[in-house]
Amino acid sequence: MLRDNNKGDKKPEVGFGEKTDEGYKYRTKINFKEDLSSQIAKLIQEKKAKDELESYIVRIRKIVARFKRKEKNLNYYSAIGGALSFLRNDNFKNIKPYSVFRRLAAEIPDILPNIDERRMADHLMMMYRISGLDSDILNQATWEQWYEISKFKGVITNRAILRKAITESKNSSGPDLRAKIQSLLKPLPPK
Repeated sequence: MLRDNNKGDKKPEVGFGEKTDEGYKYRTKINFKEDLSSQIAKLIQEKKAKDELESYIVRIRKIVARFKRKEKNLNYYSAIGGALSFLRNDNFKNIKPYSVFRRLAAEIPDILPNIDERRMADHLMMMYRISGLDSDILNQATWEQWYEISKFKGVITNRAILRKAITESKNSSGPDLRAKIQSLLKPLPPK
């Protein structure tokens, strides 16, 4: 799959391997029937990202150890999200965030000990998305409301829509809040 990066050129989207008992298993494989230079570039990018991720795993483990209460704790989610900001680094530009999240869940099972694997990536994405928000904004909604709001990338990155979503969330949650946010994101009809 090709993804357009900020410079306008197309780069292959790189998956992320997994840690096994024998060591790291790279997801990128060499196929001699395809262009070798792009495959080698993908392999090098995955290796750089893997090496960099090792240092961030250590940092995240320290944050996990610092917090006793993790479940539905906005301070904890924001702290982990701040550590996840490495996903914006060059080595991770073409790495799928969910593949990194799966690796983090495997490496740090106590990051969210009561969350099953299927929902873990959603919680880590929430952490990542809310990490850049000021505490005064973060305190304007409950954890449950942020969980719904953070499902919409366009809301977190657009402060005007975010303010409207926070206002809408005052008396809403769950499917009702999702419907209100979706209506905020719909383009206005032409006049």
